[in-house]
Amino acid sequence: MDYDVVVVGGGPIGAVAARSAAEVGARTLLVEKGNGEGKPVRCAGLVSPRALPTLGASGESVIRQIRGGVIHSPVGRKIALRSDAVKGVVIDRVALNRELLNLARNAGAMVHTHTRVTSARRGSVSTTSGNDTEDIQAGVIIGADGPRSLVASSFSLSPPKEMLIASQATIVGPVRSGDEVDIFFGRSIAPTFFAWAIPAQEGEMRVGLAAPIGTKTDELLSGFLIRHKFGREISRIQGMIPISLARKTIADGVLLVGDAAGQVKPSSGGGLYTGGVCARIAGKVAGGASLAGKTSESDLAVYEREFGEEIGNELRFGRAVHSMLGDIDDTGIDALFGAIDRPAIRKLIARYGDIDYPSRLVHAIASRTDLWPAFRSLIPILGGMERLSSIAHMALVSDSDAYV
Repeated sequence: MDYDVVVVGGGPIGAVAARSAAEVGARTLLVEKGNGEGKPVRCAGLVSPRALPTLGASGESVIRQIRGGVIHSPVGRKIALRSDAVKGVVIDRVALNRELLNLARNAGAMVHTHTRVTSARRGSVSTTSGNDTEDIQAGVIIGADGPRSLVASSFSLSPPKEMLIASQATIVGPVRSGDEVDIFFGRSIAPTFFAWAIPAQEGEMRVGLAAPIGTKTDELLSGFLIRHKFGREISRIQGMIPISLARKTIADGVLLVGDAAGQVKPSSGGGLYTGGVCARIAGKVAGGASLAGKTSESDLAVYEREFGEEIGNELRFGRAVHSMLGDIDDTGIDALFGAIDRPAIRKLIARYGDIDYPSRLVHAIASRTDLWPAFRSLIPILGGMERLSSIAHMALVSDSDAYV
């Protein structure tokens, strides 16, 4: 069989890439090892309101809207934040997967589920489905097959350098507030990252945490659930989250997208919005290159340039902030909570806080010189003036339209 584009991996990002390729007229095949529902779902399911339009999806998968939250310091200090605007939506990932695969089919892409890619090389992939094996010709291969991508390894493309391991439980019990999330910080809770409690379906919560690879996150989560008595655990999942871009996302006849490329926000570990932005570019570039018969690495380089222009600055900013916060101990985190627990700063957080563009909040605070004294004592804790100036500059470069 012969296709212009073969997409390996049928999650939301692979489905968007396949649809994008089909929309430019490329004969497109999407290969998914599961049934297309994405189970087990390794996702907290909290995304910004812009994520679904970016993916091209409707609101059918939305379970609830989020307008606020409570952040918890290591010693238990709480800061409640609230906005009149919807800051996030909680989604049903299975419903989203189904919708996006149907949209890919409707655009003209072929979708093969229960089919596993066993090898890939320039111009073809080999697959198995049951007892059947097949060699499929491909002008361009798109690897949307996760952080340990077979496509990437087949083309000697290195995986993202830094990853987290996450554990999450589905809990049945009373939900504190249906439109608020809880975020918990502390080295004993989630080293260098955070834990979360997100309301999901009626009477259910998704409670999880992430930490560097090698951390026993299941043990940390079990202790966290016991301490906070959220309710009865009915299921648990574990997965990896890349938080740095892969060094290269292209080679002759191939490009990587989503988790395989490390196109994930380092500040939150979320990848549906950033991956969706990149998937639309990936499908367009792969389809156009294959139709033109120009599939070398240099021909595909436009993909890295375009997604870099779209989200590159924000990913670099998020990586710098993650690195800075990861260096702060619990005493420093508590001091940071003390600095931001002021009406004027809480108001800025509620207004400009954005899970896709955290630079907007830093931009807003940096623009308020009257608030700078509140952070003066934090300069040594946050790594010194040079580091803070660099991060502030990155925020300004990343989002010059913060107030639009």
